[in-house]
Amino acid sequence: MTVARGAYVFALAGKADADNIIPVIWEVSRDGTPCHVVVADADVYKSTRDAWWRRERPSVVVSACFTHDGPPSIVERVQRLQWNRYALKRFLKRTNAGLVCVQWREGIAHDHAGLVRRMTRWWSTGYFTQLQFAARELSIPVVALPHGHSTKTTIIRSKHVRSKSEANSGKLPFADRDSFAAYVFCSDYHRDAVAANSDMDGSNLRVWGSPRFNDAWVPKLYAQAADVSLPPLPAGAVRRVLFFVPKWQNLIDREATMRLIAALGDNPRIQLVVRGHLRAEAAALTADERSVLERGNVVMIADDVSSPSLIKACDAVVDVDSSIAFDAVLLSKPYVRPRYLQDASVETVWDRLGGAHQPQSLEETVTLLSGDSLAPAARDASFDLVVFGGNGNDVLARYRDELRAIANS
Repeated sequence: MTVARGAYVFALAGKADADNIIPVIWEVSRDGTPCHVVVADADVYKSTRDAWWRRERPSVVVSACFTHDGPPSIVERVQRLQWNRYALKRFLKRTNAGLVCVQWREGIAHDHAGLVRRMTRWWSTGYFTQLQFAARELSIPVVALPHGHSTKTTIIRSKHVRSKSEANSGKLPFADRDSFAAYVFCSDYHRDAVAANSDMDGSNLRVWGSPRFNDAWVPKLYAQAADVSLPPLPAGAVRRVLFFVPKWQNLIDREATMRLIAALGDNPRIQLVVRGHLRAEAAALTADERSVLERGNVVMIADDVSSPSLIKACDAVVDVDSSIAFDAVLLSKPYVRPRYLQDASVETVWDRLGGAHQPQSLEETVTLLSGDSLAPAARDASFDLVVFGGNGNDVLARYRDELRAIANS
């Protein structure tokens, strides 16, 4: 096995990044390769610093650089002076960095900034952008790793996507991401959808499988998941159903979703556990919608309870478009995707390869979930290879070897 020539620096912005990239860190540090993990979110920093896998990987160092994406406040602008170009170049030299990994995000290719803009940016710009500039000046390759997986085989034409595309000749403005040594996807179908709908040149697109959703990492993750205390099943209930509130912008029928939640909560044969999405703002509920949940056999779950803990405690999972459904498939738990809740233009891997029950109405969904028996839906023999990238150990080894090859090139 080739040995890494330098340390790896991983910069994580939030929960989704950590959830999907930590398996990569765990794998590449298996042989003692030094890894420096910089975390921008306070809660994610604490959970990463105290995570169970850290005991197995002493070569991993976790530090914090609290910041956020989006328009900076005055305080944020001043804070950014701490990680000016010189400071981050010193950090990369001090850690003997041979590779930098960030989440899917904007790159620094095709940069046409004027002199004043370049000078200002040298002193003050977003941490993840500054890190890329510092790495480029030191000839250190930067790789963009997936902060999630996609169930969609097409690009959802949401209002935001349409707006961005219409302002860029019909393509998503991703050309700046050509700067990455590799821009990594979990699946061919997701890569193809992004390549067809963006202005990336495509030469750096790679498919390595899913480090988070596979048969090697998921059992480890769930073995460590804390038990969650839920109310006992009410008399007459046959199963506990976990319902993930979808991201509304993904062409979801919001009113129909709330009617389904209410109907399931009123059904005496179901205890309904309702949980928001990792990106909570995208799946937020109004006060009126929350009042719908304060009824029947509904249990509302706070954001600080992990999804693995909840899935482990429930008998079936209901979701519309989140990759968390892949956990249910890997754990052989029934997954129900009410197909009628999402616009018919959205095509998914569930449509192509199975793996999900896809009822077409409220009545069909309630009948399915309240029935005496509910088994996992059948899936095509190619599902695991197409969606997860194959055997989990092979997927993780692929990330290790491909990153090492880039670092040593």
